Amino acid sequence: MLTWLLLGANVLVFAYELSLGNDVAGFVRRWGLVPSDVSESPAVWITLLTSTFVHAGWLHLVSNMLYLSVFGVPVERRVGAGRFAVIYFSSGLAGSLAHLLAQPTSSEPAVGASGAIAGIIAAHLVLFPNATLGSLAPVLFLRVVETTPVVLLFIVWLVAQLLSGLTSLTTSTSIAWWAHLGGFAMGLALATMLRGRRLTRTKY
Repeated sequence: MLTWLLLGANVLVFAYELSLGNDVAGFVRRWGLVPSDVSESPAVWITLLTSTFVHAGWLHLVSNMLYLSVFGVPVERRVGAGRFAVIYFSSGLAGSLAHLLAQPTSSEPAVGASGAIAGIIAAHLVLFPNATLGSLAPVLFLRVVETTPVVLLFIVWLVAQLLSGLTSLTTSTSIAWWAHLGGFAMGLALATMLRGRRLTRTKY
């Protein structure tokens, strides 16, 4: 399953980062997205993609991989590996471009799979609009929690990203908020296109 391959790839890259010790800053600078460097060399454009496999720390990695595993598995089952790959990578690239446009002079490397995963979250919203917390992760929740629509969490998440993104336009931040929003918008658009087509039926 592609979801698990992507998760494994992210973990392996992070393991390599850890092995670099004090040299990790150079690796992040080389393969992370540095907006101020993009206009200097066409070769730097590859970082629009490579930056999505680099993470800034354990918390950054674990939180992203948790969201990828929870939302990615049902989306991939619904649309298939090929379409899932299109949503994931297109959302990652859209997120990188959104950050590039919002912070064109930034010299700080932007890293993380958040843009790609935001696209998967958006796709889940479109493909499974009636999902509840209980159906998403059936664990020992209180009844009221189990029946809470997942869409409410999406709305809270999206509002928080938008407000943070607007704030980042006037203040310095190490978090690429606009990458999240760009990825979400791309995932939303692609999943909406796919929703009208015949997809693999999955009980949810």
